Amino acid sequence: MLQTKAIFRCKEPEIEAKDCVVDKIIRLSGAEFDRFSRGLMRDWDFIRGNQSDTTYDAEGRTRCLLVVGAGRRDGILVDSQGYDYARYTALMPHAEAAISAAQYPSLAALTQKLTAAADYVVSLAAGPLPEGANVSDPSKYAVSYQYLSEHFDVSFGDYDALTDVFIGMLHDRPEIDMVKPGVDEFLIDAVAREIVKAEDLADPSVTPTDMYAYGYGWDGMIPLGKDRALELYDEGHTVFRLSENDAEGAAMSREDIETFDGMFGVEDPAWAAPEQEPPLQAFILNREKYDRGEAAGEWLTLPADAGDLCGLFERIGIGKPSEGAFTVTAVRVRDDYVRDHVSKYDSLDELNMLGSYLETTADFNFVKFEAILSSGIMDVGRGTAALINLLHCDNLDAFELIDAKDPEALARYYDRENNEKPDDVSFEQYGKHCAKKEGGEFTEHGYIKCRHKDLSPEYSDVVPEAYKITGMALHFLRLKKPERGGQDERPSVLEKIRAAQNAPKSPRRERTPGKKKGEPDL
Repeated sequence: MLQTKAIFRCKEPEIEAKDCVVDKIIRLSGAEFDRFSRGLMRDWDFIRGNQSDTTYDAEGRTRCLLVVGAGRRDGILVDSQGYDYARYTALMPHAEAAISAAQYPSLAALTQKLTAAADYVVSLAAGPLPEGANVSDPSKYAVSYQYLSEHFDVSFGDYDALTDVFIGMLHDRPEIDMVKPGVDEFLIDAVAREIVKAEDLADPSVTPTDMYAYGYGWDGMIPLGKDRALELYDEGHTVFRLSENDAEGAAMSREDIETFDGMFGVEDPAWAAPEQEPPLQAFILNREKYDRGEAAGEWLTLPADAGDLCGLFERIGIGKPSEGAFTVTAVRVRDDYVRDHVSKYDSLDELNMLGSYLETTADFNFVKFEAILSSGIMDVGRGTAALINLLHCDNLDAFELIDAKDPEALARYYDRENNEKPDDVSFEQYGKHCAKKEGGEFTEHGYIKCRHKDLSPEYSDVVPEAYKITGMALHFLRLKKPERGGQDERPSVLEKIRAAQNAPKSPRRERTPGKKKGEPDL
């Protein structure tokens, strides 16, 4: 378990961390550091003698001191603002590790590679075996040096120092029992694991349909009632409290479960995301049956047409076609950045329109769309309507996405394009200057900036006829099931013919010999 120290703040809307540069490291004895950490408001000689190192640099970053103590893992950042005491301070967890990474970047890079390789080897002990592993017994397998070299850029040999370090890292993990170096591979003995199956966790009193009707839509969660949730919590499983708005939070105590009136869940250990997932789905619930205590519903993949929705209505038993006969209780969204804007309270027709836009947007424009949402570069509004407007091609063209994920990469891109970078300015400084001047932001997809802020409001709550499916689907259902003043449905002509064909035949009566047709029997 990872242990650290942190300063928590209540209900902060966002983390507002400032850029700073450590100009000097002050090393104290362990006892001196402890006294300093308990007396920050006192004057200290080491602060008085280093006041020139606590100002601002040319880029506006705070220049500060980093105070560490012998045998102490964490440090304290100090910005004295010209005073002799620690006027502004910040805790810096794992300061010694950060110092080593800054002083020896090549060692830090190697550590990252070794960690990634070790995580891969350990993952083989806990899940399906990918390529690169030779295995006959799930608890015993081998990973070749060549595979690790090709995929993680680390080279191992027989009994060299790096191999010994890597073996030590693997032995640090509780999933690994024994590691031996072979001729050209590592031989791994994993700790035998108890395989937990979904059926061992499930609560027979609650079904996935109940969970979807409740308002939670992720199918990687196994739904639970309160009694089963308490049992699994006592067994050491992580139990989640499920929200009717498709969110979850881990229960931190039995009291969290006992005092919660909603539904619970545990993650399915065998769940895996589908390779191809639709951009948007809505769970349609038969409201009449639900009011009678029966959860009857089904997921509708969007975009859909009226025929798709009409077929769903029939499968879930909608008897009286009306707007009140069904409701949307949960929405599944493939993309995380879209999820925050979509709600089960949106109209089904509007969700269908958004699903069509998501499905037909070109890949490059969709990456740009995600970069806009994740960056917060512009207030594009909230809700389904805002997403539909943003996905309009003219509005996406108002933004430019550049393949640069940090200031240095952006500066090199601009330098190739216009060759305007001053010679006495570093690429990183120039990239930060450009981003600040343009109001752009760096995202996992690249650098996004806004060309102009005059977006076209193409959609304003009036769904075009092409995307309306609810009214037409109910109309189709009425044609299939006509009603007569609340009476039972009248059979169609075809149904009458089929009923007559399948009815049992009456016994044949023999006519009296010599008797004419129509004459009475004697």
